[in-house]
Amino acid sequence: MIVLPDADIELATSAVAAGGYVNAGQVCISVQRVIVDERVEADFLDALVPKVEAIAMGDPADDATRLGSLISEAEAIRVETAIRTAGESGAKVLTGGDRDGAVVSPAVVAAVDPRSPFSQDELFGPGVAVSSAPDMAAAIAIANDIEYGLGAGIFTSDVAGAVQAMRQIDAGNIHINWTPLWRADLMPYGGLKGSGIGKEGIRSAVHEMTEEKTIVIHGRPW
Repeated sequence: MIVLPDADIELATSAVAAGGYVNAGQVCISVQRVIVDERVEADFLDALVPKVEAIAMGDPADDATRLGSLISEAEAIRVETAIRTAGESGAKVLTGGDRDGAVVSPAVVAAVDPRSPFSQDELFGPGVAVSSAPDMAAAIAIANDIEYGLGAGIFTSDVAGAVQAMRQIDAGNIHINWTPLWRADLMPYGGLKGSGIGKEGIRSAVHEMTEEKTIVIHGRPW
């Protein structure tokens, strides 16, 4: 997800707080990498951290709970280790990353090297990596510098910037002013690069299972 200087910071941080941690981050299109223009990075983090710290953890059967456990304690240990290793490698764990059994508290990790494992590998857990970029071109280059290409989002109030993002971001699903964590069944849904071949979705699925014939009639009519 890219956040440009003209973005609505309140909207962007609310979207990350929802899209990065739902289902404990165990969603293939959850927000994992956020690339923020360095001119608004401090404002973005100041707004994001309190929202993430306010995410209620607990029993999934409780209506007030917004974050429960990972699928197993082994997965929780893996996620906890990834967050801790990122912090030991120069990134800044601003909040979260603590583990209690199979539950990992929602983490915001800033100053993440875009080439580090914490940015390049799929975390599949409740942690978001925040990196900075000097301008839009650099942000898009960072976004594309990964083997995956399933979903992306960009926050901007500039139509030209949104169009540029549509054309240049290498992802199968691109959202303007929301996170990748949104889909409808009727949409063509699928990724580029290492994120799969083909599309899901009603029309796409029918097309995938349809054998097409080309019929050409030559000569005089019957």
